[in-house]
Amino acid sequence: MRILHYCAHSGGFIYDWHLYHMVDELRWAGHEVIYCNPVEIMGRSGNAQEYSQVLRDEVERLLQAGTIDLFFGTITDVTLLPEAIDDLRARGIVTVNLSTDDYSHPFRVRNVASRFDVNWSTVRENLDIIRSYGANVIMMPWGANPRVFTPVQVPEDQVIGFMGTTYGARARSIAVLQQAGVPVRVHGSAPDAFYKSSSRVNNPLSRAVNNFSESWQRVRDGIGFSAGRACISSVIWRSVLEMFGSLPEKQLDNSKVEYLPGPRFEDFSRCISAMALSLGSIELCSTYVYKSPLLFIRLREFEVAMSGGVHLVNRFPELEEYFEPDREMLYYDSLEELVDKARFYLQTDQDKARQRIREQARARSLSDHTWLARFRRIGDQVGLSF
Repeated sequence: MRILHYCAHSGGFIYDWHLYHMVDELRWAGHEVIYCNPVEIMGRSGNAQEYSQVLRDEVERLLQAGTIDLFFGTITDVTLLPEAIDDLRARGIVTVNLSTDDYSHPFRVRNVASRFDVNWSTVRENLDIIRSYGANVIMMPWGANPRVFTPVQVPEDQVIGFMGTTYGARARSIAVLQQAGVPVRVHGSAPDAFYKSSSRVNNPLSRAVNNFSESWQRVRDGIGFSAGRACISSVIWRSVLEMFGSLPEKQLDNSKVEYLPGPRFEDFSRCISAMALSLGSIELCSTYVYKSPLLFIRLREFEVAMSGGVHLVNRFPELEEYFEPDREMLYYDSLEELVDKARFYLQTDQDKARQRIREQARARSLSDHTWLARFRRIGDQVGLSF
């Protein structure tokens, strides 16, 4: 199959995941995947009209060498015009969009959603909003590429590790673990810049004021649905706590946390394999300041499990459907339980239990959570074979 994958971005780790996840796995399965990033082609950032013209030119060029069976993108209203999608469908090309922020920002696809043959949402929440835009929606969670994310035979260190930027709920969890004497490793930067700066650069209300026009637009769009209102109110409450509260993350002793550089995708599984436990944090936005935060399953949960990691993450019924509790993934309901479970599973007498979880997490991922499994479901809807 010949697939055109479209993603308009200016580069960086946060966007490269497409290439290591879906694109690599589809190519490995024998499909031809052509990658189109109009920012790279233009050599600069632009607008939806400019990007749409780049896409039209690229499609015209590709069609001279053969058919395009599938157009697959991660598209919002600011990265492509609806008419550009219409042009693709008029040429007989099946169009699919992966919308990655439908829980907190469903409005980002308000104009383009109805133009695709299939809109793929990774969350169950807000499907009614996406459908109200006239979209044909299929809900499927994230996946992971078993070629890139694969267990590595390395010595296991008795630590709980976190991969990523430490702020918000993540910094709080790391601080609580550190203050409880649990050995913690972070592949990423320390949160000093966020919580020990006189400029309070991570105070969300201060950022909102400094970027008023963008913030006002987000408030206007977010106030109309439940999750949006929860995110807005949590930002206000978190800002108050940041300024006047004694938060655990502000008391973090970085000298007692091991900080290492964030890994390349190629080294991710090696780092996961070297951790006895992996820390997951899936609270949405700043809602972790509430007793019952909104939870949002991230790509990380699938990467860790596919890598054969022992992932300790917030308990969430939907995630428990994808990975069986205590068999394929570990869950906590509170910070106290996070500390208790981390201490328990870091004990040497739990070595065999951790190894069983590693093997079972990998097996479940291979069975149910590859990208090919996701695309086969799409193929069943649109008449394509993966």
